[in-house]
Amino acid sequence: MVTFMMRNFILIFALFWLPCACQRGAPPVELPESAPLTGPEVTIHKLPPVEIHLKEIDPAGLKAEIEKHKGKVVLVDFWALWCPMCLESFHHLSEWYLKYSEEGLVIITISLDEDSPESRKKVTEYLQKQRVPFATFISREGPTAASMRDFKIEGDALPHCQIYNREGAHVISLGNYNPDQIYDEPSISAALKKQFSQ
Repeated sequence: MVTFMMRNFILIFALFWLPCACQRGAPPVELPESAPLTGPEVTIHKLPPVEIHLKEIDPAGLKAEIEKHKGKVVLVDFWALWCPMCLESFHHLSEWYLKYSEEGLVIITISLDEDSPESRKKVTEYLQKQRVPFATFISREGPTAASMRDFKIEGDALPHCQIYNREGAHVISLGNYNPDQIYDEPSISAALKKQFSQ
């Protein structure tokens, strides 16, 4: 009688324990791999975190900045948070900085967002997220027709950039107005390569 009860107990125990044992011995569940970094994210991750000190600038101040960097190639980029194309291409500025800064490239970015506390906060947060390693300014005049005119932005359209040679002379402007001088990564890369191959 005892033997029969003991045998039933062992059988029930075995039936209960074996599924648990199989479960414990099963290979660990593989977690899905994280998505690969996008092109902009790869560039951003090459840069250290930064603290942005956004300064006001006007055309006279820009002229002084360019003068200050004589002997170097200067790329001035005009952008804004309200310009989708500006945001889409912004990481290229960091790519050019990483490629040419040791050869003497200086990058100056000028935001044409409203110069208000709220706007400054948003611009600063964006620049910090981008980890920008170059000079950052906001136009004192904001996104006005006068600002576009005074900074010589053709067609009053963003994005827009201007490149100055080592003598401080303006060599080319690229934007969305003149089809022969379009603002895009290949055109700006070619213009910079030309400056650094002379």
